[in-house]
Amino acid sequence: MRHGYAGNHLSDPMKDAKRQLTVSGKKEVVEIAKSLKKLGVKFNIIFSSPLARAFQTAKIIAEEYKLTEQIEQSEELKPNGSKDFLYNKLRKLNIDSVILIVGHEPYLSSMINDIISNSDADRNYNKNYNNIILKKAGLSRIKIISTVPKLKGELRWLLTPRILKKI
Repeated sequence: MRHGYAGNHLSDPMKDAKRQLTVSGKKEVVEIAKSLKKLGVKFNIIFSSPLARAFQTAKIIAEEYKLTEQIEQSEELKPNGSKDFLYNKLRKLNIDSVILIVGHEPYLSSMINDIISNSDADRNYNKNYNNIILKKAGLSRIKIISTVPKLKGELRWLLTPRILKKI
């Protein structure tokens, strides 16, 4: 899941890391959390970027699901974080784990493209072009089918916030 709306990007990285969700961004994430519950979407772990807007998004979702103790901030989910380190962390989890990852663009779209690509040629292609782009508060679901030698999965769905709020 991409974090909710947090206003405009700030040029100072230190200030941008502290940028919080706007009032409308919080409201939208609350609506989406309720829609996810209505859909029967479940997860048992939440990984979040430590940046304020992503962590706030994760916290709102966790509160709706009563999973506030299951949020783990992950440095790997910062916009310039290492997907390889994140993938290694994911490989160590129980095979039945259902994880919500809350982060940023273009990191998340790149990760989705990387995981659902079928070959190394596709993966190299996707490093140069994002075929999937998550809107703010957008969500995708991927079923991991293999972790060795690389994380590989199937895209189950990709939902915009507009669709999620209508549920």
